[in-house]
Amino acid sequence: MKVAKRTRRRFGAVKILCFILVAVTVASISGFWAYQEVEIVKNRQAADEIIKSADARLAEIEAKKKEPVYITLPGAEKLRAPVENYEDSSNIWTLVSKARAIGVEYTPSELITASVSSHPGVAAGEKMIRKTIDEPLTQLFAAAQKDGHSLMIGSAYRSAAYQEQIFNTYVSRVGYEQANKYSAHPGFSEHQTGLAVDISTVSQRCYLSECFIDTADGQWLAENAYKYGFNLRYPKGKESITGYNFEPWHYRYVGVDLAIALHQSGLTLDEAWPYLETALQTLRDNRAVK
Repeated sequence: MKVAKRTRRRFGAVKILCFILVAVTVASISGFWAYQEVEIVKNRQAADEIIKSADARLAEIEAKKKEPVYITLPGAEKLRAPVENYEDSSNIWTLVSKARAIGVEYTPSELITASVSSHPGVAAGEKMIRKTIDEPLTQLFAAAQKDGHSLMIGSAYRSAAYQEQIFNTYVSRVGYEQANKYSAHPGFSEHQTGLAVDISTVSQRCYLSECFIDTADGQWLAENAYKYGFNLRYPKGKESITGYNFEPWHYRYVGVDLAIALHQSGLTLDEAWPYLETALQTLRDNRAVK
């Protein structure tokens, strides 16, 4: 009888012990999962904060990309900088000068025969221009015609190979030093861009000569070409800057906005270039241009 009681007591103790163990285990497991849930919530919140911060940064970058950048040439109205790479050879603002080449291998895309009148003695290739400037050139000539001036283009596009022939011809005639004052080396000519045109009068009076500026046609052109996006590239008094003699017939298309700013400021494209480079660097800093 006593044995039975002791057995029951032991069994009861075992049951209590088992219950305690189970309770402790359940509590431990519950505590573990509760801890895990807390950690999961914390991690999720941390991830949400990271995502929120990244989204805010991306929004900031996108806003910066869209932030307008302005160029102010001395004496000119503020000009909004296009979101473009002006250093690219195909850009209408690209600088080609004695110091800055376009490269002998460059050939502009979309070359077409100009729609306006051209010198009858010029080769077909020199009547080519970038398609971009055909409409503004046509508008310029139409405006001149309306005011009683009959214009034509002489030389327009020239390949680097053709420019080399021209330069060497001048050298053989007048010597290197003189040729270098009014003719570009191959790879350094604006004509290679397809954006430059030599403009004269249909009468051919003062054709490719400084006296063209003294003609009614030459004066009208100097006073009005900028309205259509064309800049007198080698003006009088700027020879030490451009490196070329005064050429009242040589016009370069840069677009209406920049042409107006250059006209208002009196700067050449060479002088304006540092301002354009500064704007380009700002666009790059803003990640708007690579």
